[in-house]
Amino acid sequence: MPTQPERRISERVPLVRTCPYELTTIRGTESIELSQGQAFSVNVSGEGMLLLMSQAPQKKQMLEVQAPSKTEDKTMLKVGEVRWTSPVQAGDEGTMHLVGVRFIFQAPAST
Repeated sequence: MPTQPERRISERVPLVRTCPYELTTIRGTESIELSQGQAFSVNVSGEGMLLLMSQAPQKKQMLEVQAPSKTEDKTMLKVGEVRWTSPVQAGDEGTMHLVGVRFIFQAPAST
């Protein structure tokens, strides 16, 4: 019986914290729209993270997030690409969205 291959290279670590983000939306050929908000990190790995967000970004949309460090009490500014989204019912809050993000770039951010 064939087994499903593991898609992740590094281990995911549970990490539940708020993360400020900025989402980039390209509008036509000459306009870029930026929207900001707060997401919750669910887990993180060396390649990406799982976020819980109130809005549903599009696949391949660029996201800049101030992600918590796995080992220190600091945040890192990370740029990632949205790989997938999945709606989740959140009781009285309505629908939230699980968002899988693959990191493209990271730089130190202020704490």
